[in-house]
Amino acid sequence: MVLYLIRSKHYIRRKFVSPLLALLTMGITPHKLALTFALGSVIGILPLFGPASLLCAFLGVRLKLNIPALLLVCYLMAPFHLLLYVPFIKMGIAIFGSSDFAFSYEQIVSLLKQDWLMALNKIWLANLLGIVAWLIISAPLTATLYYVILPVLKKTMRKFSLDEVEVVSIN
Repeated sequence: MVLYLIRSKHYIRRKFVSPLLALLTMGITPHKLALTFALGSVIGILPLFGPASLLCAFLGVRLKLNIPALLLVCYLMAPFHLLLYVPFIKMGIAIFGSSDFAFSYEQIVSLLKQDWLMALNKIWLANLLGIVAWLIISAPLTATLYYVILPVLKKTMRKFSLDEVEVVSIN
């Protein structure tokens, strides 16, 4: 029984863990990995549903980052995206002083029943204000995350050299 567990542990490491590590660390320096984490985190909280993957792929190609790692970080930020969606919209409304949007559920439902086109227009405007608030915060947040994570990654990558990761071919 012990031999079976040891073999299965090596099998899992050889078939799953090592290829995943090889894919995620392919051509990665601490600087690029920190930038990947920072950009993926900030793009992952974009208060707009849908274009995050395209934006990650575009920036990954443009900045020569590891796209699978960038998308992984972006997708792992999904819970924070949902938590920060309404605060970004409220921040955008506060920045631009647009007080004509009501946030209570009953008021939105009432507005949808009265004039659904006007309701969609107001919701779209509020979402646009949230995106502008995200744009204002995104650059400082990206820089902060990058400079906080970079020393940690340098220390970690020195400690666990990438030479220890088995090089596997991904077919």
